[in-house]
Amino acid sequence: MPVDVSKQYKTSKNLRTRANLHRTYANKSWFNWACGQAGFKAGSNIADIGCGTGWFWDQNQNALPSGLFVSLLDQSAQMVAEAQETLGKLSAITQVSGHVEIAEALPFEDASFDFVMALHMVYHLSDPDKALNEMRRILRPDGKVMIAINDSSNLKKVYELNSQVFDVAPVDPSTVMAPPAKVAAMLAQRFDKITQLIYEDVYAIENAEVIFSTLTSYPPGSNATEEQQAQLISTIGERLEQSGGIIRSPHKVLLFIAENPR
Repeated sequence: MPVDVSKQYKTSKNLRTRANLHRTYANKSWFNWACGQAGFKAGSNIADIGCGTGWFWDQNQNALPSGLFVSLLDQSAQMVAEAQETLGKLSAITQVSGHVEIAEALPFEDASFDFVMALHMVYHLSDPDKALNEMRRILRPDGKVMIAINDSSNLKKVYELNSQVFDVAPVDPSTVMAPPAKVAAMLAQRFDKITQLIYEDVYAIENAEVIFSTLTSYPPGSNATEEQQAQLISTIGERLEQSGGIIRSPHKVLLFIAENPR
């Protein structure tokens, strides 16, 4: 299911809509957990590819080491602007720069970063091979690449609702566009050491509007006809009624940390 990234993320509205589900039902912080796995060091030079609005940095501002140099990159000019504003207020960030570019052609010199991160963005790439080659190119020999993707079981009970209305698989659409096994294999072709970590939570969702807003913030729901929207609302209501008013679904994220670039 191809996604027009320039339209999907022209503003941060769709991203914030999906984030609302996590903000409402998460029992712990994914951002804090991921930062703890990263192991940033003081004075590091970091590239945040697909930076979004900079939530990762804002949520971890009290856990960051000092003197960080962060280069933000995203296809959305508004996302970059919001992220720059956010990071500009953080005491741990010595310098921040913003770049409205694509991941397949990074505007950085070879071996110039200690850390390259790409969180929940691989499925947007038009050419994942080229983008991963670029991430490897800008990484220093002793640096790390950190990539986060959703597991195929992620929010399965939520995405199953989509398949009852639209002609799509009953899984998180990002895992169809970026299958975890394929991403792992691509990293293994470029790095000698790959560490896979798993983040898990279980959401107990009782609000039909949050589910509907989430599923219609992204294709195919964002392109739904009025009839399809009505059918989706009905499907959500029926599932909530069948499950005693609460849909329980796992939130599962895979975090790959790649080292020793070839």
